[in-house]
Amino acid sequence: MFGFLKKYDAHLCSAVSGRILDNGKPVADLKIERILVDFDSKERKDSTTTDQNGDFSLPAVNIRSRSPASLFRELLTKQKIYFKKQDELFTLWSTTLWGVEPINAYDKKLSQLNAELTDPEVYFNFTKDYESNDMHGACSICRWESDFEIHHIIEDETI
Repeated sequence: MFGFLKKYDAHLCSAVSGRILDNGKPVADLKIERILVDFDSKERKDSTTTDQNGDFSLPAVNIRSRSPASLFRELLTKQKIYFKKQDELFTLWSTTLWGVEPINAYDKKLSQLNAELTDPEVYFNFTKDYESNDMHGACSICRWESDFEIHHIIEDETI
């Protein structure tokens, strides 16, 4: 009867893992930061540090919220994963997750955030799981072997 008072599970970000290289050499002790801004405009931050092989990981983020029951709320989460090196900002992942359920295409990309610092940041498209004619989009310096179509290169934009 009072469904708007019920709390629902809401997925904000899949588990993240990857590797950072600089001219093919692992970058150790680099602080990787993640910011998630959810449909309640609540900002959640966490971070991790690369190991001696340049590897890093962050856990999935899920919450309980009443917002999914609201008819007047757009259910989206802004996701940004980045690091700073010598006062330069590098974006590993920046996009918007629509809805409160995990999306397989996002899971795949976020599990392989492998970056080479010499690669430029790009806006790219990747296939939606359920609609082959429509695409997801994100910004990153990472590269993937499949389902990765560069839309355009981002030129020294300040954030």
